[in-house]
Amino acid sequence: MIRKIARPMIASVYIADGADSLLNTKEHTENAESLINRVRAILPRQYARQVPQDPELVVRAIGGAKVASGAALAVGFLPRVSASALAILAVPTMISRHAFWETQDKQERQARRSGFLTNAALLGGLLITSMDTQGKPGVRWRANKAVENANQKVQAALPTKSETEKLGDNARDWFEDASEKVSEYATRAQDYVADNKDEWFDSAAAAATTATAVAAGAAHKVSDYVSENKDDWLSAAQDNAKAARKSVVKTAAKAQDRADEAYAQAEKKSGRAAKKARKNASKLQGRANKAIHKAQKKVGDLR
Repeated sequence: MIRKIARPMIASVYIADGADSLLNTKEHTENAESLINRVRAILPRQYARQVPQDPELVVRAIGGAKVASGAALAVGFLPRVSASALAILAVPTMISRHAFWETQDKQERQARRSGFLTNAALLGGLLITSMDTQGKPGVRWRANKAVENANQKVQAALPTKSETEKLGDNARDWFEDASEKVSEYATRAQDYVADNKDEWFDSAAAAATTATAVAAGAAHKVSDYVSENKDDWLSAAQDNAKAARKSVVKTAAKAQDRADEAYAQAEKKSGRAAKKARKNASKLQGRANKAIHKAQKKVGDLR
């Protein structure tokens, strides 16, 4: 109830002052011009250029703003915003109209001081009104309360100490069970390997022996085939004039000659020297067989 009476009382002063500024603009232009010059002198040059230079326009703008803000405050429409606007508009009025420090006349100075103090008192009332929340929590309190509620919700969502301990115990039990199972499986695997490794080794050895025998048999077949047919093929290749001119045939013939010569030398020796000579002859015969096989691929079967 007090607010409904106090707000119109404060607002009436500014509504009347704003209406007077709109109706009697010329009477206030001198003070407005003085205020504009002071503001332009204080502000930096880039900002001073943006200050309006028409004093009548400034008087009408301030007067209209006072009437609008005062009416809003009187009816209780956005009272805090309206009071803040009136407080801002009251400052230039106090400086331009009631600058008692600028006059030397005793009566005028006293009148200006009285008007300045009155406007200062009204400005204090506007500041109180701009902070009045009508018994409701302020913005700061609501913000702190919102943060507190959010913290409470976060704490409620987090697990309690007992729940955390339960989770830790469950995790510990799970790790212990997993470790026991891993150890058990590892022991089983070791026992299985120990029980079957001999059989695995025997199977692997048998497979290796079989593979070696098969490979040796195939090698002997190839070697026998080449040994049985190399002389006939070389003779046919040498008899063929076109084939004889090929380098692969010449290379094969030379390799076979070296192998035959090595075998002949080995027959003349005995003991360890004969064994070494036969081994060398076998190597040369192997090279000769490869050379003959290569020549057969290049030249073709001439038999």
